[in-house]
Amino acid sequence: MAKELLKALPNWLTLLRIALVPVLVALLHNPSRISLMAATAVFLFASLTDYLDGWLARKYRLVSDMGKLLDPLADKILIMSALIMLVAQRSDLTGEPWVPGWVVVLILGREIWVTGLRSIASSKGVVMGAETTGKYKTATQIAAISCLILHYPIKISGFTINFHYIGINLLIVSVIFSLWSAVDYTTEVFHTMPSAAKSK
Repeated sequence: MAKELLKALPNWLTLLRIALVPVLVALLHNPSRISLMAATAVFLFASLTDYLDGWLARKYRLVSDMGKLLDPLADKILIMSALIMLVAQRSDLTGEPWVPGWVVVLILGREIWVTGLRSIASSKGVVMGAETTGKYKTATQIAAISCLILHYPIKISGFTINFHYIGINLLIVSVIFSLWSAVDYTTEVFHTMPSAAKSK
């Protein structure tokens, strides 16, 4: 029984990540300083489950085809939900969105493209794992979105930390990794699928 529970744990953590998305959206719907701090905590905890389920799967050899497909889907739902809610927020001073819409369009376009590639590959019996550039993309997105959710500057010992400025710059870096990883995934699919077809 315990062995079966351990085997299912990575996938349950992935499902927990998805379940936390409505909580995040609710906290960002009418943001205050307190709700933004709470939203940041929820987002970071949800992101931590991504690391934890991957670590468990590798350490105890619990990697499954379902996990390979479900884990990136959960990441997309979490990241895109946060970004869409941030686009909906407006600066008190300029009226500009907290996150530029074009950034979200690029990231969403990349996610749709890679999801399409995964679906095509899966239909041919090929399961795509995470590329290194994809991991960098995820890490920079998590850091960027955490800063953007915090949004307001904080003064510590006379030094001001501008979370919004840091977040925007990290988000641009994540866009670069997003496009780079899309190229990597595309290359992998077009190299792997012919080999898979020949082996059948």
